[in-house]
Amino acid sequence: MATKKSPSKKMASKKAVKKSIKRVATKKPAAKKPAAKPVVKKPVAKKSVAKKPAAKKPAARSNAKASPATAVKKVQIETFDQPLETLSQLQPITYALMRWAKSLGFQDSIEIDPDGNGAQWELTVESSNSKIEYQCFFNTFEESGLITMSIYYLDHEIPAKNLSKAKDLILQSNLNCFVGQFQLANEDKFLRYYSAVDLEDIEAIDPRLIGNMFHAGNQFMGGFIDQFIKIAIKAK
Repeated sequence: MATKKSPSKKMASKKAVKKSIKRVATKKPAAKKPAAKPVVKKPVAKKSVAKKPAAKKPAARSNAKASPATAVKKVQIETFDQPLETLSQLQPITYALMRWAKSLGFQDSIEIDPDGNGAQWELTVESSNSKIEYQCFFNTFEESGLITMSIYYLDHEIPAKNLSKAKDLILQSNLNCFVGQFQLANEDKFLRYYSAVDLEDIEAIDPRLIGNMFHAGNQFMGGFIDQFIKIAIKAK
């Protein structure tokens, strides 16, 4: 992340915080004697009453399911006193990130630059079997129109003797990544999945775009990490 399109930011420190229309099957009326005429009743249309979902308070470090195979732990980086009415004053990309974070139940956990031209958000992601954790970082760069996402596996460093194996495995796996790519980070000591999207000059950004970035990266990481640990980290 050394280019202008994806300038690197230091990793923030963590603080624990952790319609359907039913089709009613129609039955054929049973055959009756000619003398008895069946009485046909018209069904009474019922108006469906929309219920507002009950507001849920985010629990500290509780798991919010981002997908059936993903558990996201809530991590409070830094709290900002920002009432909801001020959110519309945020830059477009940061505002979209804020909306997506709030849709997952995270409140005021995004670190926004003093000039408002960038932001960073960190969250901890569990693997489907809850045995592995990743650190995920979103960074917004309003002037260049970029949003970047980096997912790190930080539990184990890559041994120097296995560095060549790690590079070969990453090169081979990147051929199957249609979005983003695997990289070696922090002086080739850790595995990272990196992705970025150029949103320059787009004012109304759908927060689901950020969700798609996250889910794609998490799926790639989940499908690669076991093999990487076996070959690039634990291999002797």
